[in-house]
Amino acid sequence: MLVAIGVDRKRASVASRERLAAVGEDLAALVRSYGALDGVDEVFVLSTCYRVELYAASACPSSAAGSLAEALRQRSGDPGLPLFDLRGAEAFRHLSRVAASLESGVIGEPQVLGQVKEAFGHSNDAGTVGKELSTIIARVLQVAKRVRTETAIGRSGVSWGHASADLAEKVLGSLTDRRAVVVGAGEMARLSAQHLHDQGMKVVVVNRTLANAEALAREIDGEARPIEALGEELVRADVAVVAAPVSHQALEPGGAPALMKQRRHRRLLFIDLAVPRAVPPALGEVDGIYVCDVDDLARIQRQAQEARAGAILDAERIIDAEVERFARELAERRAAPIIAAVRNRASAIAREEVERTVRRLGGDPEVEKRLDALAGAIVSKLLHQPSVRLRLAGQDVEGGEQLMAAAARIFDVQPAAGSAPMA
Repeated sequence: MLVAIGVDRKRASVASRERLAAVGEDLAALVRSYGALDGVDEVFVLSTCYRVELYAASACPSSAAGSLAEALRQRSGDPGLPLFDLRGAEAFRHLSRVAASLESGVIGEPQVLGQVKEAFGHSNDAGTVGKELSTIIARVLQVAKRVRTETAIGRSGVSWGHASADLAEKVLGSLTDRRAVVVGAGEMARLSAQHLHDQGMKVVVVNRTLANAEALAREIDGEARPIEALGEELVRADVAVVAAPVSHQALEPGGAPALMKQRRHRRLLFIDLAVPRAVPPALGEVDGIYVCDVDDLARIQRQAQEARAGAILDAERIIDAEVERFARELAERRAAPIIAAVRNRASAIAREEVERTVRRLGGDPEVEKRLDALAGAIVSKLLHQPSVRLRLAGQDVEGGEQLMAAAARIFDVQPAAGSAPMA
């Protein structure tokens, strides 16, 4: 059984999540400590800024869930830590939604899939995962890839930075190998610079405090320059994102004709994220210069959110179908040992009766063959409906165990150890 225990940004504060998190060698030791808990056969830990979640494969899911929950509460120092507890198909659904970024702060963000892969890799290195979790994570990653390739979940950004990149692409076409200058070094500037860099642009960060510009430039493998270089960069840039309230002679409308002459009249897009606005609207009246402000980006965001809403429904349908398939397979795997044991017991009894009858009738091989076929058909028909019921019982995490245990007692059988792997 797959078990999921943990917290996310909706359930626990940043401080609580920080106490639960670990990195480097501390993470490896922590994962191994979880793997040694009662009921836990395999485990991996997913720890990001939004969540700390444990996923375990266990033959005793109640025991595993209890010991993992207790370990998390002890580590957090909060005995009332509000943990979620999911089992089987619902645990698989949650992990699939996380990997597909449906549980992210910004739905559709691409980083989360890499975070899941990395987290699983760390647990694998710690020696706490095996065949079961490896199989499950492979399926989860495949589900997430389907969501990204078959829906528009990651194509319409809703952040300011993503909207800026989308707008630039609409005006200029492909952004690959083009040049952008970003004015400022705050959060708006960082998001815009990151998205423009991701689109293949060379990004130059210009800021009053050069050290802050250099810090941001290092994040996006860009270049940093002082604010005095803004005029020079406007001659070279294709996109200028002004994310700080700045007053500079390079932004004066009177100098725009000379600027465009230096640029040989190549198009220049200004994206003004500053409030109040830093780019005079009159610049947009000059041929070849386009000026967009936060209202223009807001319209792009609304369009992106509308597109995202449809993409979310498409993603949910994909995940629902995969969860249903997982649940069916899980039910068959959970019920397989008891079904096999019952059928083996019934077949053995039938075979004994056939042999006894054949001996009484003189040992005719043809008679034995016919009686064997008859007995096999009777066994199959009698056990068909019980087998169906047991497979359905496998989908019921709680009550299903009782029914399968009752079947074992009624038919007086003991499923072979390891005859069916868990899911």
